[in-house]
Amino acid sequence: MPRRTSRSGPERCGLSLLEVVLAIAILGIAMVAIVELLNIGYRAAISSRLRTEAALLCDSKMAEVAAGVLPVQGASLTTLPENPKWNYSIDVQPSSQLGLLTVTVTVRQATDAAVPISMSVVRLMPDPDFDPSEGD
Repeated sequence: MPRRTSRSGPERCGLSLLEVVLAIAILGIAMVAIVELLNIGYRAAISSRLRTEAALLCDSKMAEVAAGVLPVQGASLTTLPENPKWNYSIDVQPSSQLGLLTVTVTVRQATDAAVPISMSVVRLMPDPDFDPSEGD
């Protein structure tokens, strides 16, 4: 004897329009979220690269000052000859320690960015004009 199943409605052959629209909406929201995350990652990578470049340029200028290639004197927003997209400044202040100077080298982006990247390095250096025999 064949089995009979009772069904309350017509047999279902496919997806309804509501299900299709809902699936497309979920897919669209997911795609927008993924694209935004990619954009955030891209901006973070650029910022990281610029900060690394600023740190290298700043260390390089400080090494030039320490080696005597650049004089231990103030300089204000001078364009870096090796990279014209960056400016540097040198600030020299007397230190609280006798015979030492506090030298600050700051490198800053020369572009009109909304938030320009800048990096500073501070180092204590011997004062070239200090004479220890004068203190006695």
